[in-house]
Amino acid sequence: MVRLGNWHVSILKSRGQSTVEYILLLAVVISIIYLLVNSQRFKDLLGEGGTLATRMKGTTEWNYRFASPGNEEFAQINYPNGRHPTYWNGATNTTHFIGPKKPYPAP
Repeated sequence: MVRLGNWHVSILKSRGQSTVEYILLLAVVISIIYLLVNSQRFKDLLGEGGTLATRMKGTTEWNYRFASPGNEEFAQINYPNGRHPTYWNGATNTTHFIGPKKPYPAP
């Protein structure tokens, strides 16, 4: 504050200081995130064709197709008699899927 006789002149007011600080902090955080996302290491890991994305895709496709853990690309699993172990329970000679205990009554 500058004093000129009986007049007080406020050069800087602190009324919007916290708002300005939050905006500057947000700009710094956005800049750091932008730099990280555009870095080559990030693109190699999570980008299109990245190592993590490729591994997850292979594992997910394998698990969906064969219902067993694995990730071998272009491999085939052959089950004897066409009995997939996640579908057919050989011990009880039934499927693993839920069904009614008794047949439904005829209409």
